Amino acid sequence: MKRTIRVGEKATLRVRVSEKDVHYAGGLVNGAYVLGLFGDVGTEVLIRFDGDEGLLAAYNNIELKAPVKAGDFLEVTGWVTRVGNTSRTILLEAHRYISVTGRPFESSADFLGEPELVARAEMVSVVRKEQQRCAD
Repeated sequence: MKRTIRVGEKATLRVRVSEKDVHYAGGLVNGAYVLGLFGDVGTEVLIRFDGDEGLLAAYNNIELKAPVKAGDFLEVTGWVTRVGNTSRTILLEAHRYISVTGRPFESSADFLGEPELVARAEMVSVVRKEQQRCAD
């Protein structure tokens, strides 16, 4: 099987945060919401790199930079930065590119010319040698 992503190439997921994801007052979602999205993108990266979902070993340097609210649109990207025999290090970022403003109307939102970084993390995953099915 041939790799469909290489070291440094990005996989991207775009989502709209739903009202059902709200956990706190003011339409705020919890930080674990973005970590779930990181898991989804990291899994896609591993499937495209190795042909296997792999196993999460660790999250390093998790940074939650800005609150995320219902109605926000997020773009989550991930890319392999290091490859070991069985470990893969993936850098992950989440940017808000549409933000709900609630002004002047409840349904008002802004498309952000410069997306805002809301979270960043490094994921270390393991794909056992016998499960690595992709090659260059």
